[in-house]
Amino acid sequence: MSRAGNRPAPIPEGLLIQLAGRGRMLLMLDYDGTLAPIVSDPAAAWPLPEAREAIVALSSRRGQIELAVISGRGLDELTRLLGIARGIHLVGVHGLESADPEGRREVAPGLDAALGQLERVRRWLHERVPAVAGLALEDKRLAVALHYRNADPARARPIVEEFERFVAREAEHLGIKHGKMVVEAVPRGADKGAAVMRLANRAGADTTPVYFGDDLTDEDAFRALGRRGVTVIVGGTGESAAADRVASPADVAAILRGLAAALERL
Repeated sequence: MSRAGNRPAPIPEGLLIQLAGRGRMLLMLDYDGTLAPIVSDPAAAWPLPEAREAIVALSSRRGQIELAVISGRGLDELTRLLGIARGIHLVGVHGLESADPEGRREVAPGLDAALGQLERVRRWLHERVPAVAGLALEDKRLAVALHYRNADPARARPIVEEFERFVAREAEHLGIKHGKMVVEAVPRGADKGAAVMRLANRAGADTTPVYFGDDLTDEDAFRALGRRGVTVIVGGTGESAAADRVASPADVAAILRGLAAALERL
């Protein structure tokens, strides 16, 4: 899926602080590439310390702001890396599993057929991937991802394409999602756009939704929110459905830190 839309402008300085002064905010954040820099080893993608500290501070202001971290990662892995299990919403596998601020977990219903087909995909991947250096599997229980960032592109490309064909041919209850040097098989219906709209609708019409994300899967969230909220893409210079842009996770951390300090003064 390609990005589509406008070329986002730099986010206005102090925008989130202004919004916080006007009323409640629902602040939703992607993880990889937004709170944590993209690294060669996905298992070591730790959040920037300033971002994590700001999230902890903001999580104590639930009368003013509701926080959510929304990721393609599984919920257990997201919690391990973020190091936060309470006080914010956590959404994993593109919306298929979630935990509320009290830690109560939910899994999307109706996944039995898809989970059966995921077993077939796992077997296929384990038979083919180990022979190719640099390819890595990530089993999220509700999805299976194939990372190829560290592989020779000439060797990885045919396997990625064969993987996509296999899923399309053998697993009608699964779809393919693309990210930054990763492709995954995931149950149909997993969609960050639907996930952010569930959170926004629960928060209510008097709450301003804000979403930061960097990847192709975040475009679903940008499109879903549209003009209803603030949408910010992290990095890149091309087109996006987001309205605003910041350059890097370090900029996200700075914005979060400034927001936390401002809320202390309100």
